[in-house]
Amino acid sequence: MANQKHISLLLQGTNIWNRYKEEGFSTQIDLSYAQLEAANLSGVYLSGANLSGANLSGANLSRANLNCANLSKANLEQASLSRACLLQANLENAVLFKANLNQANLLGACLQNADLQTARFVRANLTAATLSETIFWKSILTGTVLRRADLARAIFQETNLWCADLSETDLTDTYFLQVNLNRANLRSANLKKSLLKKTSFWQTNFENALLEGVYFRRAVFNQTNFKGAHLQGANLEHAIFKDVNLSGANLAGACLDKAVFINVDLTGANLTGASFHRTIFKEVNLKTALGIDSNLSKGTLIY
Repeated sequence: MANQKHISLLLQGTNIWNRYKEEGFSTQIDLSYAQLEAANLSGVYLSGANLSGANLSGANLSRANLNCANLSKANLEQASLSRACLLQANLENAVLFKANLNQANLLGACLQNADLQTARFVRANLTAATLSETIFWKSILTGTVLRRADLARAIFQETNLWCADLSETDLTDTYFLQVNLNRANLRSANLKKSLLKKTSFWQTNFENALLEGVYFRRAVFNQTNFKGAHLQGANLEHAIFKDVNLSGANLAGACLDKAVFINVDLTGANLTGASFHRTIFKEVNLKTALGIDSNLSKGTLIY
């Protein structure tokens, strides 16, 4: 349980707390399960503190130093953590519903199983963070850096990832529904066996991404970059490709039935074993694509 002396001192204000913190505490800061709802803790220094299970709903923690802090199972609903430092912080199973984490630094933080619904992470740094099995619903991650993060089995629904950096990110078995991935960078990301429905891909970068077995049915790709991407066995039925770069991509065994290709670069692409039932190619150079001749079925239209 929380150290009552620590709670009393903290409630006297950030300036007094930080002054004592600089002088040093004889024991670890223990604020576990403390009731700190709506507290004004802007700029507070709580690096390495134990805040597990604490009630910080509606609290102001903007610009706070929470590096390596334990916030597991903490209630941070509607809390402000804008520009807070949370390097390697533990936020596992924390509630961050409607929380503001704009421009926060969460490098290496653990947010596994955290509730991130309607949370805001605009231009936040989540590099190498653990976010597996988290739920994003109507969350805002525009310009967010998620490079090399673990997002395996996460759920994104009605979430904005415009211009987000998801390069080298683990997104295996991840579910996307009505997500904005316009101008997002997924270079070398791993999306194996993921499902993407009603998601936008304008100028999205999938260069060298691992997309084996991904569900892209009825997707619309506009100026999307799939250069060198691995799309073996992907479901691209009814997909529309317009001004897309698929040069060097591996589409072996992919389902391209009823797909439409308009002004698409397929230079050196591997289409061995792919299905093309009633597929349309317009202004597409197929001369250097591999495996195309043997797989064109009746009804395929090239013009």
